[in-house]
Amino acid sequence: MAYIILNFALAAFLIWLTVYIDRASKIKIDYNDPLIINILIAAIISVIYSILICSFLPEAFFLLLARILFILEACFLVNISFCFIYYAAVKRSAIVTILKIVLYAFSFYIAFFKFDAVGMTVQYGVVIRSSYIFPGETGLVFPWTWVTVYVALYRFILPGFCCLIMLLRNEYSASRLQKHRGYLDALALLVMWGMLIFMSAASRHNQAISLLYHFAYVFLILVMTAASSEKTALSGIDTMMFVFRAFLTYMIPAVVVGFLYAYFFSLYTNYPFLFAFVLAAGTFIMLFYIQKVSDYLTNTRRLHSADYEHAFERDLASIDYNGEMDEITNNMFNIFKKNVECSSMSVFINNGEGKLDTAYSSKNEMLSVPVDNPVFDELLNIGKTVVVYSEIDNEHDLAEIKDKLAELFRVTKSDALFILNEGRNILGFIVLGIKTSGDHYKDYDISVFTKLYSYFFVFGYYMRNISNKDIIGTVNREIRMSSQIITSIQENMDPVKSPKIDVGYIMVPAHNIGGEFIDLIRLNDKTHLFVVGDLSGKGIAASMSMVILKSVIRTYLAETHDFKQLVVKVNSFIRNSLQKGTIFAGMFALVDFQTDTMYYINCGIPALFLYTQAYNNVIEIQGSGHILGFVKDMSPFVSVKQIKLNKGDIVLTCTDGLIDSHSLRGEQFGKERVQQVLLANSMYPASRMAQFEYDSLVKFMSKEMEDDVSVLVMKYQETTAAAKPETLPGTGTEQQETTQTEEIPSA
Repeated sequence: MAYIILNFALAAFLIWLTVYIDRASKIKIDYNDPLIINILIAAIISVIYSILICSFLPEAFFLLLARILFILEACFLVNISFCFIYYAAVKRSAIVTILKIVLYAFSFYIAFFKFDAVGMTVQYGVVIRSSYIFPGETGLVFPWTWVTVYVALYRFILPGFCCLIMLLRNEYSASRLQKHRGYLDALALLVMWGMLIFMSAASRHNQAISLLYHFAYVFLILVMTAASSEKTALSGIDTMMFVFRAFLTYMIPAVVVGFLYAYFFSLYTNYPFLFAFVLAAGTFIMLFYIQKVSDYLTNTRRLHSADYEHAFERDLASIDYNGEMDEITNNMFNIFKKNVECSSMSVFINNGEGKLDTAYSSKNEMLSVPVDNPVFDELLNIGKTVVVYSEIDNEHDLAEIKDKLAELFRVTKSDALFILNEGRNILGFIVLGIKTSGDHYKDYDISVFTKLYSYFFVFGYYMRNISNKDIIGTVNREIRMSSQIITSIQENMDPVKSPKIDVGYIMVPAHNIGGEFIDLIRLNDKTHLFVVGDLSGKGIAASMSMVILKSVIRTYLAETHDFKQLVVKVNSFIRNSLQKGTIFAGMFALVDFQTDTMYYINCGIPALFLYTQAYNNVIEIQGSGHILGFVKDMSPFVSVKQIKLNKGDIVLTCTDGLIDSHSLRGEQFGKERVQQVLLANSMYPASRMAQFEYDSLVKFMSKEMEDDVSVLVMKYQETTAAAKPETLPGTGTEQQETTQTEEIPSA
């Protein structure tokens, strides 16, 4: 009974294995690989075998099914044998096909014409009766039956011969990975032979053991399946870990189940169902144990031979790019050598003339690679910037460039490649030599390289720029001169001399120069125009647009005396005369000191706050506004608003760099913090208040600025008449939109 249960369990397992590999498994096997067909054949054999040993079939049908079983077994072993040759030489051969057909036909001949009788019972095991090959006296010297020929040819001679061919071919033409796979297949074959010989010897004492001979094929199938999916050859340490894993997940469960079988076998005679239950329960517990141990060994980092990700990232982040080039490149190589154990490193940089030249080589070898190499183009097409040698035979996406990629690895004497690109533009690439242990880079290495690719890109970008350091020096000098000129123009303002108002501001670009500006323009002794603006773009281009716009605003003021029309004309200039796509977000404010009134137009300013001393609170007064540069005619969208200013009132406006900046935790600075800083420092001069806003932002962010920041503070100190202010519900301040056109006074 136990043998029947075990064979049915084997059949169920092989059926599950077929479905698992075909649909659910992460194991990647080429679907041209004959091993997949062999697993299916093995499942069919197990099902037929399980039916036969139940002994409920008519004798004639039993014999027919048994003959078919042995034919299928022979076909399975022929396919397995020629799998070895397939792995050594993937190209199809007509000779191999003919040989397989001949061997199939020979198995049919033996099964149907030379096997006289077949029996499969628990009492006698597997019994096959056949005649001797050599009659008479020769038969006494060579007492071989057709069963002997069948077993020797299909189970031993043919698999051994094909495996030997595979090993010999691998020694001369295979990669290290292919050799590794070949050794695993050979080991599996040796274990299969050992199991068959052991069961043959054991069946002399207990004939029923011969019913389990199919189990010898299971180990062979499992190992060959695992070997086919191997992507890297194991190092010495990895081999030790493999043996340790096999000991925990295979040997221990096998010993436990074997002990249960031997210890409780005495129950079989009187309590067969109890014996089957104990054996099944023990098997289930061991399967559960195998699953849990396998999951732990897969997920734990303690048993990894090289878990270097965090140390590698820490070392890469510590590189100081302010040092000398030789020091930085040697430091990078030492970091790779320490963590990844690479034997060499080379960096190739685009020279702008269609070549990728060696910018650094740890072996001092100079080489030039064409930038139009199809390998780069194909890798970018599939979105792969990190590739290692061991992937050539395993990644289907690389099939079209397999030979060219292998040639690139050969020419550069490397085993890993990182492409440094901006879109389709290749800046260069970095290559690493094979590991000092002789191992190829594995899945873990690929995962780490992919995660830390940004560090490699920064290094490559540095190498590209430093290789053109003369040009960079010239450009930097030009940028510094441009920055000085632009900053001088940016700070050219008309100071406010009225004793009624204290004005302070701060402008801090994120990268030396930017497109934000604040301008104070004196119209006459009683009127001043304030402009806060943020032009789209960064760097010199935005700064030049800012300089031009500042000049244009002053030019328009000389010919335009209508506040609204001034903004309309500025919008037209931005749309028609500046670089296409340029927009302006800001505010125009006209302060009349004679009437203590501020007229303002919101042009998309993100925040405009008013602090009233009488009520000691802060409100937003910007209302809705439209960015300049989008629409052709801005007239319908421009509205002039006015607000009465009282003693102690403070007006603060800022650009989005203050409001929208984020901390390291991703939290936004926001309007509420701006208001809190304004309230807390309302007693200070306007310039100090602007500085406090910026200082609060810097402390909040705890990192480099990502956007320009501009803050304007207007602190009203006295009014013309100490009259009680008219009340705006809820605020105590008058605010209204003017319906008439506000005239800008002449200077």
